[in-house]
Amino acid sequence: MATWNEKQAPERCPGCGVKMQESDPDKPGFFVRPKEKKADAKEEFEETLESSFRNKTDVFETPKTNETDDAEEEEVLDVVCARCYSLQHYGRIKSLAAESELPGFDLERIVGNRIAREKGRRAVICCVVDAADFDASLPIESLRQLLVSAKLLEETESRMTREGRSAAHIVLAVTKSDLLPKQCGLKRLEGWYRRRYKVQGLPSITAVHLVSAQTGTGMHMLLEGLEELCGKLGDVWVIGAQNAGKSSLINAMHRCISDGNASKQRALTEAAVPGTTLGIVQLGGILPTARCRVFDTPGVLHTHQITNLLSAAEVRMILPRRALKPRTFRCEVGGCISLGACARLEVLSAPSSTIYMTFWGSDEIVCHMGKATNAPELWSKHAGITLQPPVGGKERCNKLPELEMMEVNVFGNSWKESSVDVCIAGFGWVGIGVSGQCRLRVWTFPSIEVSTREAMIPDFAKQFETPGFTKALIPKKKNKKAKA
Repeated sequence: MATWNEKQAPERCPGCGVKMQESDPDKPGFFVRPKEKKADAKEEFEETLESSFRNKTDVFETPKTNETDDAEEEEVLDVVCARCYSLQHYGRIKSLAAESELPGFDLERIVGNRIAREKGRRAVICCVVDAADFDASLPIESLRQLLVSAKLLEETESRMTREGRSAAHIVLAVTKSDLLPKQCGLKRLEGWYRRRYKVQGLPSITAVHLVSAQTGTGMHMLLEGLEELCGKLGDVWVIGAQNAGKSSLINAMHRCISDGNASKQRALTEAAVPGTTLGIVQLGGILPTARCRVFDTPGVLHTHQITNLLSAAEVRMILPRRALKPRTFRCEVGGCISLGACARLEVLSAPSSTIYMTFWGSDEIVCHMGKATNAPELWSKHAGITLQPPVGGKERCNKLPELEMMEVNVFGNSWKESSVDVCIAGFGWVGIGVSGQCRLRVWTFPSIEVSTREAMIPDFAKQFETPGFTKALIPKKKNKKAKA
């Protein structure tokens, strides 16, 4: 058996797909060879004895070995790059210098052209979207251009074959579904996601699966659906925006097929850092058919999401980790609600003196309700301190661009529930409860997308918020004290 120094390094990191190298620690793909444990004389003798019985050779005779595929596989080191190791164990970037030189990835061209070259293989596009950030995480242009590059757009729309290749199937995997309130109902949510997808003018989807990498909900049905669509010869291409949960979903697939036991397949790197996966990673052991393959791809960069402006610690604050809980404000005309120091909504006009605004987002975001005229003073005193995120006071806030405002007109049809959502890409959304037309002023960072849509969750909170700062919704940890 080869020693650690004799073994070859994998060509690409199994955690993120970047090309591996061991010469420059400030370049992407750097890795360190692990130290080999030295076996004592007794262990070496027992290993030789066991091997000799297995190969029916004399204990002191050198067993003959044949070069096989299994032996060749043992010659490759089981390591990941330093970046993946640091993210997996410490949740932070190893080298900022290497981070600035990470290679770009043209998903539409590279993956599209590769699909086009695979004659006779059925293409299944598994598009991963965030259940709590659907509109901002749906890679609309990338998906459309990918199908164009792969010469599959016409096939997908007509479900016809051309040039001997099967038509592509698009499967929508809505991950993090465990974050949504149970009262939503899976059937109603599936219908809502289908309608939102159709609004974007994309080719029709074959199936929608609501899944959770955290709880395993829906994983078996997703795997069965992908297996059926692949047939005897097909490829599954997993695509999605950064931080949509692709790597977590794939690791959950491995746990699902291994019934919760540790899988032999090395897990992909998961972290609340945009762009964890850097290259195409072929995944083994997911589909039972030997001639079907599964590929993970780098996350699509969406510059219109607020996560691109925030630090890793701030991103962890705004990415929900617990089930979403509504915070409902009865806000008067001339009033406003502040969502951390990242966004603010002011009520300019409404059919009545007040409207209902329900914020759906991470429970770590601090909110405040007050008069719009007092908002500048509030922000100068509390932004980055009490109003979080961002974190770090004035010094941190001064490094971020100033908020810009835009006016939004919404029309609702009920005072008893939200009928329209105002969405801030990558941050959350505010459901508006109003009957008639309402005019709002939305403040957030430049280039961050603000949009309106049919209400996803119409429910109000059981108890409304009062003026001032909201209480944190983070559950308190129970003190476990040993009884005397």
